[in-house]
Amino acid sequence: MARPLTPDGLKKHGFTIQQVKEWREREYNAGRASGLDDFFRAHRICVECGGHGQLVSGVRWRDEHGIERSEKGPIAQLLQLHGLDDPKNWLTDLLKWDYLYETCAACEGLGH
Repeated sequence: MARPLTPDGLKKHGFTIQQVKEWREREYNAGRASGLDDFFRAHRICVECGGHGQLVSGVRWRDEHGIERSEKGPIAQLLQLHGLDDPKNWLTDLLKWDYLYETCAACEGLGH
């Protein structure tokens, strides 16, 4: 699944979204490639996972019998398929479902 650009992924490596924007603008003004992947490569951040060290691969939930289940696949499709908006399938009273993660094979979970 696509890697997210999140403050947490950048913060793990000491950067903010504002710093990414400023770097990309400087690169663009200098006539160099300035894509997000270029920022990641220039700062030794894993392009595959965006520095998180893990990728979203599906969802986790509890079934109506309280057994925790998980399945890999497209998030929206799994939410609909398993009725995860129904309280009987929620993980807890406050958490309907959660993402299922797997370690990024490109960086082996290190994020760089």
